[in-house]
Parts: sequence; C-alpha cells; structure tokens
Amino acid sequence: MLHGIQDLDRQPVAEQSSIVEQVPVIDVAEVFRDSSSNAARRAIDQIAEACKTWGFFQVVNHGITSAQIEAVWNQTHALFALPLEQKLEIVRSKENPWGFYNNELTKNQRDKKEVFDFTREDFDPIYHQTNRWPRRHPQFKTTMTAYLEACTRLSLKLLEAFCLGLDLPADFMQPNFDGNHTGFVRLNYYPVKDPLAGLAIEHQEAADLGIHHHTDAGGLTVLLQDEVSGLQVYRAGFWYDIPTVEGAMVINTGDMMQVWSNDIYQAAIHRVLAMDSRERYSIPFFFNPAADCRVSPLPSVIGAENPCHYEPIVWGEFRGRRSDGDFADYGSEVQISQYRV
Repeated sequence: MLHGIQDLDRQPVAEQSSIVEQVPVIDVAEVFRDSSSNAARRAIDQIAEACKTWGFFQVVNHGITSAQIEAVWNQTHALFALPLEQKLEIVRSKENPWGFYNNELTKNQRDKKEVFDFTREDFDPIYHQTNRWPRRHPQFKTTMTAYLEACTRLSLKLLEAFCLGLDLPADFMQPNFDGNHTGFVRLNYYPVKDPLAGLAIEHQEAADLGIHHHTDAGGLTVLLQDEVSGLQVYRAGFWYDIPTVEGAMVINTGDMMQVWSNDIYQAAIHRVLAMDSRERYSIPFFFNPAADCRVSPLPSVIGAENPCHYEPIVWGEFRGRRSDGDFADYGSEVQISQYRV
C-alpha cells in the first residue's frame, strides 16, 4: 500500500539490470490472430504474470504501424510547439476536461508538464462535453482520432488476454468496453523549463516531478513513449526505470482491473521524473469502461476462501471525481482503497 506521498517519492531508485530481466517484452501477434489458440497461450500467460507482479509489460507486433506512430509524433510535437496563446484557445475547464492544460495536479501536487486530452468524437457520457481541437491544424484531429481507434483495437485484444488469464471466456468483459468505452488519449510534453515558472498563479508550488506517483484509474493503459527515459514503476521499496524499446508499446494495469481481479492483477504505482536536460514526450491511451459500468470482482476470482475485497464502483462517478482532483485542488483524490470491504 502507499506509505504517504513524500515517503514514497523519496524511496531509492534500484539498479536497473533487474527490471530489464523481469518486465517482459511480449509478442502479441498470436493473440491478435486468435486469443483462444494454443499458440497465443504463452503470451497470455506472460501477460497474466506481469499483471500479478510489476503491473507493467511491453508488447510488440501490436498492430499499430510505424507510419501511423510517426504521424502521431509529428502532430504531437507541432501542437506543443504552438505559441501559448494558441494553446490557451483550447484550454480545459472544470466542466470540460478535453483540451490543453499546463497546471495539472497529481495527488494535489503540481506536475511539470503540458498535456492535451481528447476522447471519442461525439461520445462523452460522463461529462457531456465535446473535444477541443486546434482550429488552424485540421490534420491534427484526423491523425489523432485514427490513433485512438487503433489503440482501441489493441486494447480490446489485450482485454481478451486479461480475461483468459483470470480463467474467464475471452469475451467476458467486452460488454463493458466494446462500442461504449470512455477511453481517451493524452499527449504529454515534459519540458526542461517549468511552463509556469515565475507566474503568480494558483498551485504555483515547485513542480519537482513530471508526474507524481499514482495509479491509472481505468482498465488498462497503452503508452507510446519516445526515446527519452523518465517513466518509473514502484515495487517493494524501490523505483525502477521502464526501459524504452523501439517499436514496443508499454502496457500497465489500472485501478478497475485491480478491482475486477480482486487484487490478483496489480494497478502499478508509477511516476515520471522531471526533465532537467532534454524534453520528453509520451502518449498514453487510457482504456476505460462504459460510464454506467459497475465494477466489482469477477466471478472467477471470488469464493469462500477469497471473498470480494471491494464494494461496487460506478465507473462514471469514480472517473468524474478523479478528474476533478487532477484539474485543481478540490479535495483529496479519490482512490480505490476507499471502496475496500
């Protein structure tokens, strides 16, 4: 469990050789072909083991082409290179979480970064808001919405593997995601210079990390990261760097997957270091369930000797409270520990 914000962030960084050996890079080509096949079983077992231990793994042969990834990077770099006044034209608000922001909090601490968030077009059952797009750059919207769909296809296949790893049918959780998911893409920019340095603005305390330690709220996260290191995962008293692997996507489990699995799969605690000499970009896709989904431990993981660890969580309510805490200091950030039986 979390020991407290400052204590956890002050834990030492481990020797890096050990995580390279233990966090697997998994070929998911056979999972894409047929997740129920014997050929896919090795990858599924690797995924399940990674979810039980690190909460992180990387995948190759994931179906997202290098050409599409290059186009996404080009548009991401162009967005954050815009003059601040153009980015502020699409700034988010408490009511509408979609768009640009440079004053985000994690666990009530300001992060040293800029972000841009967008969700599925014309589908926002949680906030009932629409995406904000840069008006002068029409190709940006086209590229990014296509990327969200590619990440959705990958995530649905990974969801099959997650279910099979819990001794459930591959399609058991599809009704909670397929066609009605509330996932979204975030573009992250970690500059060397604090974007709010010297400004008299609320939450202007020092931003000492790119993102402070946290777990992701939803089902699973698909992360595209560039060649600049900075992502770290916490385990057993140490922080470990997640290495960059060319052509791979980084996957981690979220809070809802931990609840569904009744703590068999672990929502990984992770953070991003502040950049001090070279800027960094990353692009997570947060694969989240339907807004009205009631999340509770699945039937294959509970029994007389292992009862439910959690009260049911209505995803839309949980997500709304979490994003309020990200936007500004409206109280403590909601955690799944508050739902423990």
